[in-house]
Amino acid sequence: MMWFRGLLVAVCAMAMACGDDGSTDGTDALGDDASVPTTDAAPVDVDAGPPPTPQPPGSLCTCDAECEGDDAHPGICVYGICMQRASAACTEGGSSAECNAGSRCWGLSGSEESVCWPDCDSFSCDGSCDDDGSCVFTETSSCDPVCGSICGVGACAPEEPTGTCPDGETCVGGTCEGVCSPSAPDGSCPEGSTCTDGECVFESGCPDWRCSGSHCTELIPMPGSYARTSPEAIADGYYIATLERYSYLRRDLTMLVRHAACEVARRYPGTNPIGLADLAQADGMTPGVDADNPRHPTSTHRGSDLDIAYYQTDGSNNPQIICGDGSDDNGNGIAGTHNDGYFCTTEDNIIDWPRQAYWFAKLATTPLVRVFGIDETLADDFQRELDALLDDGAITSDEHARALRLGWGNDGGWAFHHHHTHNSFSLP
Repeated sequence: MMWFRGLLVAVCAMAMACGDDGSTDGTDALGDDASVPTTDAAPVDVDAGPPPTPQPPGSLCTCDAECEGDDAHPGICVYGICMQRASAACTEGGSSAECNAGSRCWGLSGSEESVCWPDCDSFSCDGSCDDDGSCVFTETSSCDPVCGSICGVGACAPEEPTGTCPDGETCVGGTCEGVCSPSAPDGSCPEGSTCTDGECVFESGCPDWRCSGSHCTELIPMPGSYARTSPEAIADGYYIATLERYSYLRRDLTMLVRHAACEVARRYPGTNPIGLADLAQADGMTPGVDADNPRHPTSTHRGSDLDIAYYQTDGSNNPQIICGDGSDDNGNGIAGTHNDGYFCTTEDNIIDWPRQAYWFAKLATTPLVRVFGIDETLADDFQRELDALLDDGAITSDEHARALRLGWGNDGGWAFHHHHTHNSFSLP
């Protein structure tokens, strides 16, 4: 399964406080370790009585102090169930290296934490046992966000206008409403877009990139055509340039790609579709793991990373070497006329800069951008072109800043990006 878990249930409100990286790169290494903020200890209440006795993982809890742990794995309360914080980011979904015996490591959608989820075979579970045999929280378990690490917000209600709702619904003014979809063609859309034929669409005619609900981090097949010249690809503004089994992506990112491609086509009529290369396997693993031959470092391309071609002046917009006149077709690690097998060796290239810069800016509409990996000769070009778009009023200052979160060069581990860009996003 994927290395992170979705919010499996809507947490109900209670009186006390209900809570809440297509080549054999070897270089798309992206860390996303999140530090955990600390707070000063609260004053001791002399009338509060003795502190609670910490309970083992799988027990009910309201606060972190009620959960057993140690220095390497502090006890934490996760939606009302005792768990432990992992000693480091999960190396893979279900890893035991970061946890005490009897627990396994996964992340949690909506949180940057890596969590040790107790095994039902090892601990008594006051929550529910999922298909992986882990003890998870339920509809009725909850905790206090004042003293619990992962409690979130309460259920959608007038006093919680941005609270949680069941899958397929979103909180609008404190009431859960059905989300716009093919099965709910009159459903709710975020402000600024309307539900048209089961899809949220902006006034510009481009699909809304904003996703709401726990289903947003689910991996789904990337919608679209595998044929570059097909009517569907031309209408979408992109095509899928990898194997079908390597074309899975988070739902929210599929929406972002569709929005950005539409915006490019709207600004530059006649734009040919751009090629989407490796994304992820259906099981959330790195492409090639299924054949025991990973095509990328196995910490990447797990649903949050996309390899995408550059827009090119020859109009092909496919994953190909863009150095010089674009005629090189050598493999990675083998020198060509205009590249050394790792990077371009000339400042000349066939990138269609107006479209490429605008594409990055539209992908950077979301605040979830982590980094865009590029060839080391291109950083100054992106700066120039994005500055021009900002000066022209074509993009916002936020889009400009996020689109310049660039990675390049051997020191940063960005070899082999002379034929595609690597686009990485954080979890919502």
